[in-house]
Amino acid sequence: MTTKDRLITFLAYINISQGRFEKGVGLSTGFVNNVGDSIRKSSLDKISSVYPELNTAWLLTGVGNMINENKNNVGRDNYGVQGGGSQNISGNMVNVTMPESGTQKIIKPTGEVEIQRLDPSDKSNSGELDRLQQRILDLERIISEKDATIKSKDDLICVLKEMLNRQ
Repeated sequence: MTTKDRLITFLAYINISQGRFEKGVGLSTGFVNNVGDSIRKSSLDKISSVYPELNTAWLLTGVGNMINENKNNVGRDNYGVQGGGSQNISGNMVNVTMPESGTQKIIKPTGEVEIQRLDPSDKSNSGELDRLQQRILDLERIISEKDATIKSKDDLICVLKEMLNRQ
């Protein structure tokens, strides 16, 4: 398995497209398709900062586990997938979308969504906005990882049922 194959395996594990990964990490378009047997340290640092759960030694060599278990859920939330999509939560489909550029969505305790336009010259809330955007990314990543866990457990259940039916 090549470095490219391992990276694609990781992207499938976290259920993210190559383009979304490249954009979220700040890598050039086509990075995944063009990755060779080695990755520049600067690119590896970008990947590690956004996906600390990825074992970079595994990515480069194939040795060890794909996921750093000690960095997956300890002491903080995981980083999320940027963008939107639908998630099935407790039997209900919930559509999640990112706000338009220059706006932010505020969800009130009543469930009402308020869209506020941001004044690009007003930098007073930029730190708070960055924190909230990161929190959104964190929560989307958690959802993605939970979905992947559920899928793998569903697959295991199917395999075990087949084994039981053969006996």
